[in-house]
Amino acid sequence: MKQKQQYGSDDMNTFKDIIKQDIKNTFINDDEFSDKHYIDGKEMSVITDGIELLEREKKLKDKTDGVFLKQKLIYVAAEDFGPLPRIGRIIKLDKSDYRVIDAIAENGMYSLTLEAYKG
Repeated sequence: MKQKQQYGSDDMNTFKDIIKQDIKNTFINDDEFSDKHYIDGKEMSVITDGIELLEREKKLKDKTDGVFLKQKLIYVAAEDFGPLPRIGRIIKLDKSDYRVIDAIAENGMYSLTLEAYKG
């Protein structure tokens, strides 16, 4: 006889719980995709994505004069980073200062586009 699965019971994970586990175990995994970096002096796992950044730059290039400062696109676990940074905030990634030019929160992860800051 088949047992009926009880949804919402304490022994089952919600979809959000599964996503949270996937962030740590799959996406933000130093053995797979991420590397350790320091953000504002705090060590955390970070994924850097040069390919996606190139795609975004191509879209922007049509609307600008083609002059870009050094940019980085990074992904971090929201749980590790803290509150989503505001646009314009200066953060230190390893030993360099960057200005946040885009910040998106999605399912427990942040996508941050950073631009070299000279000030």
